[in-house]
Amino acid sequence: MPEDFKRYAIYFAPQRESPLASLGNQWLGVDPGTGEVLDRPRIDGISSQDIKLITKAPSRYGFHGTLKPPFVLRDNRTLQELDINIQKLAEKVAPFDIPKMTVRALSDFLAIVPASPVETLNTLADRCVKELDDYRKPASDEEIIRRRKNLTARQEVLLMRWGYPFVMEEFRFHLTLTGRLSAAECAALERKLTGYLATALEEPVPVRDICLFGDPGNDRPFRLLKRYPLRGGREVPEVERL
Repeated sequence: MPEDFKRYAIYFAPQRESPLASLGNQWLGVDPGTGEVLDRPRIDGISSQDIKLITKAPSRYGFHGTLKPPFVLRDNRTLQELDINIQKLAEKVAPFDIPKMTVRALSDFLAIVPASPVETLNTLADRCVKELDDYRKPASDEEIIRRRKNLTARQEVLLMRWGYPFVMEEFRFHLTLTGRLSAAECAALERKLTGYLATALEEPVPVRDICLFGDPGNDRPFRLLKRYPLRGGREVPEVERL
């Protein structure tokens, strides 16, 4: 596996063969596992071009829910070391389900979110942020300044400690569907996306693994590099490393 990615991130990404991944990847227009560009879905009242404009920002990151936000690998750490420690973390976490998910507006964009808080999910995100933080290169002054907008006092503390303000108790798990929209646009599109995703959101969403994504830079789409099964501490055989 090449090591020329600019940043890495730990995400949840639904299994490629699942209805949720199929519909989500098609909506954003890319399969993060293969890099394949996908045709946008046909939805009444929304053109393919409109979908491309609406999804320009989230399409680059792929269909996912963030567990540990994108970070630059620390100079004295390697991708192989990161790989080993992600697996160690995953082996200590039992698989679980998100009982119910729904389409909802979060501030000025639309996302798929749990219908109610899922503590096991929040705990998993906390562990990813904390236990893998030794691999994160401290945020640059430029990045800190860019993220330091309209933050609460607590979010400022989190930004300085973890390099991102929306972690720990400020974390809100979501799978982003759009870029910024007006309130009216959010309301109209929420109804359409709820219908589009209805079959995928009928059942609980299984969380069976966590994923390492890589950012190739130059505005190219993030790539899904590897899945790490959640094994709940059970003894597992050796697996191929990156």
